[in-house]
Amino acid sequence: MKWPSHATVVAYIALFVALGGTTFAATHLGKNSVGAKQLRKNAVTTAKIKKEAVTAAKVKKGALTGAQIDASTLGIVPSARTSETAQTANNIAAPEPWHEVGAPGEPPLEAGWKNPSDDENFLPRLAFFKDHEGIVHLRGVALNESGYGPIFTLPPGFRPASKRFDVVVGCEPCGEQDVGRMSIVVGGAIIGAGDEVVLNGISFRAES
Repeated sequence: MKWPSHATVVAYIALFVALGGTTFAATHLGKNSVGAKQLRKNAVTTAKIKKEAVTAAKVKKGALTGAQIDASTLGIVPSARTSETAQTANNIAAPEPWHEVGAPGEPPLEAGWKNPSDDENFLPRLAFFKDHEGIVHLRGVALNESGYGPIFTLPPGFRPASKRFDVVVGCEPCGEQDVGRMSIVVGGAIIGAGDEVVLNGISFRAES
C-alpha cells in the first residue's frame, strides 16, 4: 500500500483544523468573548432586544434627550391635570352678591313691612340671590305690626318654578318661638303672616 505524501497529510490536517475550528467557534463561544468590537455596526436592532430588557439602570446618564421622546405617547401628568382643574375653577364667575330688599335699585318693602333697625342688628336684613345652579336663596327677618300682607316682590328670574311656594317660618332669634307663614304667589310676591317672618335658609329653584 502506498502511503500519502507528507505534503498531502499536512494539507488534510490543515483542512480539518480549519473546518473544526470554524464549527467550534460558531457553536462554542466562550463567556464574554464577544464584545463591542465584534459587533457589526447596526447589527443590534429594536426587534432583537428583549422586551423590558433595557432598564433605567442600563441607560447612560444624559444619553436620552427630548429628541428620543414621542410626545404623542405621553398622557397628562397629575400636576398638569391639577393645573387644568384649577384653571377651570378660576374661570367660574363669582356668585352674585346679595340683593338687599329696600336698597336703591332693589325691590322695595310693601304693606308696612320693614327690615330690622340698627338697634336690632342681631337680626339679618331681608335679601336674596341666585347661585350658579339657578337656586334662589332668601335670608333676613321681616317685621310688621299688622302681621299680614306682601313683604316684597321678587323680580323676574328670581321667582319659583312652581306657581305657588308655601313654607312655615319661625322667629327663633326673637326668643319667643313665634311661628308664621310665608307664601310666594304668582307674580313673585312674598306674602307674610305673623309679626316677624324669618326667611333664613329658604331656597327654591328659579323659574326658567
